[in-house]
Amino acid sequence: MKPEANFVAGVGNIAFRRLVSLAIFLALIVIGLGAYTRLTDAGLGCPDWPGCYGKLTAPLHDGHIAEIQQQFPHAFIEPHKAHNEMLHRYVAGLLGLVVLTIFISSLLIKRWRVHCSLIAVLVVLQALLGMWTVTMNLIPLVVMAHLLGGFLLLSLLVLLRVKIYCRHNAVIPESKLRAFLPFAYIAGLIVLAQIALGGWTSANYAALTCTQFPVCEPGWQTRFSLESIFHLPLGHDTYEYGVLPYEARMSIHIAHRVGAAITFFSVSALLLCCWHAARSSGLRRLILTVGAVLVLQAILGILNVYLHLPLFTAVAHNLVAANLLMLIVVLIQQLHWRTRSSVATLQKNIIEKNIPVVAVNINRNIHQ
Repeated sequence: MKPEANFVAGVGNIAFRRLVSLAIFLALIVIGLGAYTRLTDAGLGCPDWPGCYGKLTAPLHDGHIAEIQQQFPHAFIEPHKAHNEMLHRYVAGLLGLVVLTIFISSLLIKRWRVHCSLIAVLVVLQALLGMWTVTMNLIPLVVMAHLLGGFLLLSLLVLLRVKIYCRHNAVIPESKLRAFLPFAYIAGLIVLAQIALGGWTSANYAALTCTQFPVCEPGWQTRFSLESIFHLPLGHDTYEYGVLPYEARMSIHIAHRVGAAITFFSVSALLLCCWHAARSSGLRRLILTVGAVLVLQAILGILNVYLHLPLFTAVAHNLVAANLLMLIVVLIQQLHWRTRSSVATLQKNIIEKNIPVVAVNINRNIHQ
């Protein structure tokens, strides 16, 4: 390949990498704004989609509000909620444009096309779920699916970013880590299931049902119903503020707490196993980071109970959950990367591609 072609390809790869990093940043913001919108009861701040009361902006002044009130005489207009909802939509729309650019770029550079196609399809699905969330008046199943879709989108973007990193770097193989890959996948699924259960708790307005710790108010055993956790409330005009009885909400809340305990201990066990097997300082730093985020998430969950769900800690609980899932995805990919590599492949990459090695004392470790 000519030097000019190498230069163009290098610039294209750098731009693509930066686009993916920007998309990850925007995805985290969208998750945070989604939580803020939900927790401020602004999910129906704009009763239509994609605009707000037939316009592309939320009500800004008294004259605008009066005009909307004439067009929607039965609507109870709350401008601050409309602003929250539209800000969420604006940033989500920007994320969609960035993902579209990533998809087109993948076709141009002829790399990661399948992965980028999946991301693009998920963004389209997220847009549909966002519309249905509004048009179906916050039906819990759609709200939970929309939240879960946002977390899955973040995971796919992070996975793509890690793949890009792995392609341009080499690493010393750590074969002992291979034994923990199935455990890592199980822990990842547990984290994802716990996020879904958290979304189900929020969508059914069950977050404040239990205000005592560690389980719930006295007598919860007689009211708990496993069947009611998975009950789908259908046939209501609106689902804002929840439609389930206290017993069902309490059962959902308790299930979320039990899931939190299972998640904490399973991820902790995975981290301990990986810590004892890991040789590189980079992987150990990643393990410590996952552990710190896990502990922070547990603390935020407890604070939400004792402080009765203050807005700041509730939004932080969502964002830290997103970061925990993101780091688990990175950890799983790291385990794959470090167990698939062989010394021969490593040496070949170093010689032929001049790839930097993410390790210290490379020569000494290769010959050990």
